[in-house]
Amino acid sequence: MEVSGHSLEDLSYQPWVPVEIASTCFLAKVHFGETSYQLLLSNLDLVWHEQLSTEAIRQRAQELNRRLTAPVSSVFRHLRKVAQPRLEGAEHGASEAVFSHERVQDNLHVRVKSELAGVPFYWEFRCTPVPVTVVCEQLVRPLLAVSRLLHCQVQELTALLQRKDAEIQDYRESGVSLSRGRLETEVFVEQHYVEHFLSERLSEVSAMQNCYGFNQDIQKLCTAVAACGAGHKRKRSDSHSQNSPTNSGETLHHDEKCSAAENAQDKAEKVASSGVTDGFQQEQTVVLGSVSGTEKSAGSQRTSVKPKKKKAKGLFG
Repeated sequence: MEVSGHSLEDLSYQPWVPVEIASTCFLAKVHFGETSYQLLLSNLDLVWHEQLSTEAIRQRAQELNRRLTAPVSSVFRHLRKVAQPRLEGAEHGASEAVFSHERVQDNLHVRVKSELAGVPFYWEFRCTPVPVTVVCEQLVRPLLAVSRLLHCQVQELTALLQRKDAEIQDYRESGVSLSRGRLETEVFVEQHYVEHFLSERLSEVSAMQNCYGFNQDIQKLCTAVAACGAGHKRKRSDSHSQNSPTNSGETLHHDEKCSAAENAQDKAEKVASSGVTDGFQQEQTVVLGSVSGTEKSAGSQRTSVKPKKKKAKGLFG
């Protein structure tokens, strides 16, 4: 996933957060590295992006601040200090900088005014529109995946409620009664609940369509889904390339960012496919062991168990 030669992979691990700039609401994703940054902004009509490296930051700082003599490292630290909190959704008081924005044709310029060593410091994020592929990769697909996860959660909670109702009914049939009548609830019927929920909430749909507020739970889900999606994409690309120390290090770096639950699921699938738990553990620990050696070891373990069963039967028969 690239925009004009720049990779957006680092932004996949960042959440979308609501940001207000000059009384205008945006959704923002930002990643500040050691000497570079990436930024995505959206007003739910368009999505803009900018990525600058060290040299580009130095040139723009000189362009906007003619008398600036500070080294680029100091400029970047100051920019990160005043801009990052605000672009990550912090309140206005988190930074002394003043933010404004302007549409320049299809581009979006976000201006920042602050002070560096007692001297006025000016900066502009000059963001350009991104292609549809980036919008799908960074926003649409993660939200669809989160929607699916939440739907699965609702189904599991529905099944749990139905089991609870069956448990309560069993208590009632056994003669148990509530000590406090106000705690009594009606039997949960999924269809009735869905119909009632839609009739009560459909009036809020128009307001929800312009909602910029991702709560922390949704942010975490979106970030986890996007990170795992990026990890799977990297695995697929690495499977078609030649293995090398560099590629192995990069793959490990991205695998570590994927969720622990996914790793556990992969291991469980390997155990189910092999059918021998001890064989799976041996493959994980013994690098030089062959497949046939593993099967032989598992077979010998099964053979050693059978005489014990026969001996026990003879003693108690």
